[in-house]
Amino acid sequence: MNDIFDLLYSNYAITSQIMFPILVFIIILLVREFSKYSSMSDKIKNKIIDLANIIEDSGFTRKSGEKEFAFIERYLDKITSKD
Repeated sequence: MNDIFDLLYSNYAITSQIMFPILVFIIILLVREFSKYSSMSDKIKNKIIDLANIIEDSGFTRKSGEKEFAFIERYLDKITSKD
């Protein structure tokens, strides 16, 4: 019985030594991929803010405390209702 536990332990030790670098590599790839999406999200947010500022500069007034999406949606609703 003791031989079985020794065999299982040695197999576990070898497997863990092989799998640890692989897991670290996978985690590094995931972190890099998530950081890409984060920077892409920041770029999209900045474009939306710029679009809201352009609309506001055109003379369409923003209500106090109104978010960018709601402001752009209200502007688009007004534009499409005129047509």
